[in-house]
Order: sequence, then structure tokens, then C-alpha cells
Amino acid sequence: MGSERASPTFQSYDLTKGLKRLNNWSVDDTSTISSTTLDRSKNYSIFTRMIAEFLGDFTFVFVVTTIGKQAKIKKNPKNSTMQAVVVTTSANQSIVADNIVHAALAHGFTIFILVAALGHISGGHFNPAVTWAVAASGKMPIYDVPFYWFSQLLGGFCGSLYSVVIMTQGQLDSSHAGATLLNPDNKWWEGMMSEAVATFFLCHTILLTAADTNTNVLAPLAIGLTLSIDILSTGSITGASMNPARSLGPNIVGQIFLDSNSIPAHFWSYHYIYWAGPLLGATIAVTLYRVFEARQDRLLR
Repeated sequence: MGSERASPTFQSYDLTKGLKRLNNWSVDDTSTISSTTLDRSKNYSIFTRMIAEFLGDFTFVFVVTTIGKQAKIKKNPKNSTMQAVVVTTSANQSIVADNIVHAALAHGFTIFILVAALGHISGGHFNPAVTWAVAASGKMPIYDVPFYWFSQLLGGFCGSLYSVVIMTQGQLDSSHAGATLLNPDNKWWEGMMSEAVATFFLCHTILLTAADTNTNVLAPLAIGLTLSIDILSTGSITGASMNPARSLGPNIVGQIFLDSNSIPAHFWSYHYIYWAGPLLGATIAVTLYRVFEARQDRLLR
């Protein structure tokens, strides 16, 4: 008889073990990759992330500076802020013009687009207070913060500076170069608390929708809407900056290019509230997040 051909030998396969291995792989894989949307920026160099933050702040501040030219300021343009233009009705009384809605929508849509477009590169902060909140919550290395801040401040300045190219002197003067100013009817501490609570809402939304999960595709929309709501609620007090980079750039550009007669007396007097308020609000948001809300490593279960 002819020799029989040996049948191939197959290693037995346990489907149950295979599924278990697949399940374990999935768990291990997600544990080695950060669960945050913002942390995907680790795939990019710090230089690339700095470029993204620069472009984001350049675009944002340029947009919010140029929308100021829509302002209709009557009688006393020195009693106004960019977002909530104040038109004087008497010597000591003022009302908020309707363009606050225009400003709120422009700010919100701009941030929505920027976070959706650039968030995967740098995290889409575009705000020193947000960067501080993300770093303090453990979602990015603390040593990256100075690089982000530098890019954000430079981008904000350049965005405001570029607006000078396309705006007439009259438009620039009427909008105060996009500067955010404390309403003369409000005290400094009211302005600082206003900035703090608005920034708290913003950072709280960012931490829960973008920093704490990578599955929330609505995060950019939630962030943009929060910004719009903050401006609608507190814009008449401080202009609702919530962002030191957004306030510093227009102030510097305004100091250089505004007509001396159109610069308010308190142009720099209360600028510190646009740093102290947002950083305070961001810190409170981080504290609440780390103690009660973080998916992992929160202090109270």
C-alpha cells in the first residue's frame, strides 16, 4: 500500500480563553492610553502643540477684537467694554447694548470650531487658566505650562495686532481695540468674583467633558456654549474675559494704537482682575474635580 499522507495537526483553540484574552487586551490597552481627549496631544511635540495654541489664540483674539467694530457707542465711549457695550443714558447711568448677544455667539462659535479643529493636537486650551486647570488636574505635565502660556499670550497679542491692519482708526477707537474693561458701576472685587465664577463654569465643563473622557464628541460644543452663556450672564460687568491671554493682547495693542482721547482712565487699573479671577475660578474647578468628580483617583469615592 502507498504511504498515507499525514494529516496536518491543528492546535486546539479555546474560544472562551480567546475571548477572555481579547477582553483583557482591551482593558490593558485603554489603561495604557490616557482616557482623556486632551492627553492625545502627547502624540505631538511640545513645539507643535505650541504652534496649535498660538494659532488658536491668534484666531480667537482676532475674531473677538474685530467684532468690536460692530459696537454702537453713544455719547461716552469710555464707559464701555468690548462684549457688553455700554451706552450712556445720563451722567452716571448706563445700559447694556444688544450686541452682547452678538459677542456671545461669536465667542462661543469660535471656541467651538477651534477646539474641534485643534484639540487633538494641543488639547485646545487657548487660555492660561484652562492650561492651569488641566495641569493641576493631572491631565498634562506641569512643566508644559510655561510653554503653553507663552504661546497663548503671544498668539493673543498677534491676533489683536493683526486686527489693526484691517480696522480703521475710528473702528479701533470705538471698540477699544477689543479690550475688556470693568464696568465703572462695579467695584474691583465684584469684577474679580465675576471673572472667577465665569471661569469656574468654563473650566468645570472642560474638565468633565474633555479632560476626563475621550468618548464625548460633544465636548467642543459644550465648551463653546458655556463660554457664550458666561458672556451673556457676566459680560456687562467685566466683559467676561475668563482668559488672561484674551485680555492682555488687546490692552497692549490698545495702549499702542488707540487715540489717546479714547483710552479710558482705568484702562490698566483693574487689569489684574483678568488674571486673578480666572486663575481663582480654575483652581476652584480643579479642587471640586479632584475631590468629588474625577473618574479615577478622586479623593472621595
